[in-house]
Amino acid sequence: MIIDYGGNTMSIYRSEKKVYDQKKRKLIPLWKFDTNTLTVACYNIDNGTIEEKTYTSDYVRYHVNFSSGKYPDRLRRLVNEGRIIEYLDDIEENVQLAIEKQVEKWKKEDKEYITLVNKGNIKEAAMLEKCFVYMAREIIFNCMVYV
Repeated sequence: MIIDYGGNTMSIYRSEKKVYDQKKRKLIPLWKFDTNTLTVACYNIDNGTIEEKTYTSDYVRYHVNFSSGKYPDRLRRLVNEGRIIEYLDDIEENVQLAIEKQVEKWKKEDKEYITLVNKGNIKEAAMLEKCFVYMAREIIFNCMVYV
């Protein structure tokens, strides 16, 4: 479902499977995913509560925005199957890990960085490492986030 609030488009994906909420006295979706707030809500059948998980990383936000525009059926399927948290957790973990691995590789191989560290020029080395992070993000986002 797409809801328009004065120019801001927000997608809310609701699972087809419904459960009866005793407190609300109505059927509610078992799973719900709000792409605006990056919040996944799941009704816990055992204790009758709604459990939520909110994502804050920019790469999850970029991926969700890209996916909801280009592949909304994928997000809808993941919500229906109850696998949306697993999916977003994997993106969050794997993108961060890929960035860290690439930065570490460049730190070990880059002669300028090694020279700065060996000379004790920590400030310049840290600035170069920050550049490595931005370069890695650009590469990794193209193959892991915008897919």
